[in-house]
Formats: sequence, structure tokens, C-alpha cells
Amino acid sequence: MGETPDRGNRGTSRLIELPPPLPRPQSFAEVVAVLERLNDLEAAIAGAIATSRVPPSEVRLLLRAEDPAPATNAPAFQFMRQVFAQVGLPLTVEAVGRFSFTFTVEDTQYARLFARDHPGRTCAFVSEALSRFLEADFGIPAEVEELACRNAGDVTCRFAATLDPLAVRSTVLDATDWSILRGLGTENDLAESLLLSQDEFDFRMERLVGYGLASASGRRKKDGDAVLARGPPPEDFEPPWRAASELAEAIAGAQSFAEAVILVAPAKPGEPTADAETAALAAGCRSFAELLARASQRRSEE
Repeated sequence: MGETPDRGNRGTSRLIELPPPLPRPQSFAEVVAVLERLNDLEAAIAGAIATSRVPPSEVRLLLRAEDPAPATNAPAFQFMRQVFAQVGLPLTVEAVGRFSFTFTVEDTQYARLFARDHPGRTCAFVSEALSRFLEADFGIPAEVEELACRNAGDVTCRFAATLDPLAVRSTVLDATDWSILRGLGTENDLAESLLLSQDEFDFRMERLVGYGLASASGRRKKDGDAVLARGPPPEDFEPPWRAASELAEAIAGAQSFAEAVILVAPAKPGEPTADAETAALAAGCRSFAELLARASQRRSEE
């Protein structure tokens, strides 16, 4: 395994933290088997993270959650949970803060690999994976620490993610919030100039005050200036789960395999049936699930 790229693509590298030394010797074959499995799991996580970028508008909904229930229901976390489930990490949200999340994992492959010989916290790989996902796919750098571990006698493995405040403040604001932040300190009536009711303006000002960007008197604070200097997050793009969701809905609503083919890959304009390429796609499929997988792959390549 050795070195892995540091978060943020800053051109530096550091060693992944490995579990403590074994309390008793293991055979060379046992050690190699564990290291190979860890390498496979690490590669699986890296692959999942590389293809899972989430648009800022969806991250914003998650960041605005004030307790675990709405955070869990946010599409961004639902997708994050799906990604981690694919590599054997059943992720849940235990607590949320303006600049933090606490995640739990009831059981991990990483803990099981070291359960016999390592009493104590052993899931540094999971901490690293959470940190990499938050930065690479949510655009929110984070330091993640394992607080509890099944191998230390705890019921679940628990991870505290401390989010970068500047990134959170920049992402949590929508276009109207940015307009208000820019206008603070001017003589303009911002509510009127932005065509906002007084109630909506006051609600948005509460957000700016809550995130430390403005004072209760309506003056922009130092952190507000820093956010303005950083600027808004990148423009939105299609969420990675939307295409698959639309395809699944089309297939679920189809009355037949043939109809599903048409719904998944519609005919070209002016043609009553699917084109030759679509027909070829369907010809090699034995199920709706296979059709979904092939159509998803084709859309990603176009």
C-alpha cells in the first residue's frame, strides 16, 4: 500500500495510518493475506470516490440540516451511504453541527480484519475514506477522527468529521444569500432591491449571522469578507444518481421488455421505433437489470 496522495491534490503525500503492531507473531501468509485484502478495499474505495462528485446545490441541502433525520434524508447523504455500502461500510449519521458530522458504522471489514489481534481502534482506513469523500466529492475538506471502534469494545465504530469552515460557509449560501452578503454595508434597502419580503430577508440574515458572516446589526464580519474573497463554489452539474434514477423509473413503469428498451433509449426524432444501435443494445440483454447497466454505461460514454 505505502503512500497515498494527500487530500486536496496539493502535490504532497503521507502514509496511511496502519493499525498498531501485532501483539504476537503471525505467519507471513497471514500478514500478506490481510495486506492484500486491505489493498483491495482501499482500491474499491478510491474507485468509488473517483466517480461520485456531488453538485454544490445538493451538498448545500445536507449542510443546512440541523439534526440527523433531515441529514439522513438528504439525497447527497443517501448517495454517500450508497457509495460506502458498495465497499462494505454501512454508514449512518449520528450527529450534525454547522461545521461537523458524526458518522457511525455498525460493522466494517476493516475492523473484522484486525478483530483477533488488535484490541483498540483499527479503522484508520475508514477515517481516511470519509475524509477523501467529503473533500473530493462534496468539495468540503475535513479532518476525520475515529472516536470509537468495535475492536475497542464499543458497540459501533464512530467517526467525527470536522469540516473546513470556509468551504462550508461558501457552499451553504445560495445565489440570493451571496447577493445579500455582497450588499451588506451599503445604503441600499437589500430586501427591496432583491425583491424579498421582509420575513424572507430576515430569515436569510439569520443564516448569515449563524454562520458568523454578519453581525446582528447587519454588518459584514471578517469571515464574511473571507468568504467573498473565496467566491461561490463551482457551477452545478447533474447529480451522479439522477441518470440511474431516471432509468430505473422508466424500467419500473414499463409494461414489457420492449417498452423498457424504448423508454431507456428512445428512438431518433421522426422514427417510430428504436434505432439499430438501441436494438443491438437490447439484443444482448437478458434482463431489465442488465439493460439498465448497459444503458447507464452508454450514457456515461456519450
